[in-house]
Amino acid sequence: MSEAQPAPSEGQPAPSEGKKVTSLGVLKALVFILGIQAAAVLLTYLNAPVFSLSGYSYAPLGTSPAGSAGNTLLLVLVVFATTLALVWILRQKRVLSFKIIVFGATVLSAFSLTLITVDSVTLYFFNFSSPLFDLLLSFVPVALLGYTTFVKASSRISSGVLALLSAEVGSYFASTLPLITALLFPIAFSLYDVYAVFRGPLRELPSLAVYQLNLLDAAVTIAAVDAGMVFTLYLLTKKKMLPGLPIPMVLGVASLLLFLR
Repeated sequence: MSEAQPAPSEGQPAPSEGKKVTSLGVLKALVFILGIQAAAVLLTYLNAPVFSLSGYSYAPLGTSPAGSAGNTLLLVLVVFATTLALVWILRQKRVLSFKIIVFGATVLSAFSLTLITVDSVTLYFFNFSSPLFDLLLSFVPVALLGYTTFVKASSRISSGVLALLSAEVGSYFASTLPLITALLFPIAFSLYDVYAVFRGPLRELPSLAVYQLNLLDAAVTIAAVDAGMVFTLYLLTKKKMLPGLPIPMVLGVASLLLFLR
């Protein structure tokens, strides 16, 4: 007969049960995502004149329905190959190499998009434009990411910088992706997310484009994405691991299709 295990003392922490999804956590996530979405809509309005000068983003297979599907598939394949490479690097325990690659890719986007954003914001709100000022301010997110990556980890700083980058990327996509590609893009990556989490390389380990919508239609579309996010977080209370994209993206794309008819 085995001896009874002693109860944990007051000074000893109870065994960890893992982090659970709580109502407060869902509310914080919702507020955080709403902030990113609001920033993305504002930046889309401010940056649209700049992005429109370059036209649509590079589409090697054209902008027809078939070409848009092919371009989306190419993007998914690139992401898949990149994910495989990064997972292989982690399995080789090359943590520093992993950090350098991810840091380099992230700061390249952060610097270039912030350069455009700073100029648009200062020109619109302050009627002021200075290439030197834009350049200096664009180094701020780069410096913050470098600090949290290589010096001292800070979830608040990194989350803030990545929230800004998410809004900037959403703004860029909204202004440069052809409509059909923008509709196929979230669906394709939602399917890839399902594969990556359950069968693909991640099993072991929004952007939202608002096109020719009025304010009410855009708000309903954003609300649909947020509802999907909340429902996904609820499902995570029942299951430990789930892909995060499918439900929000399906609801968001369905809303876009409804209003664009």
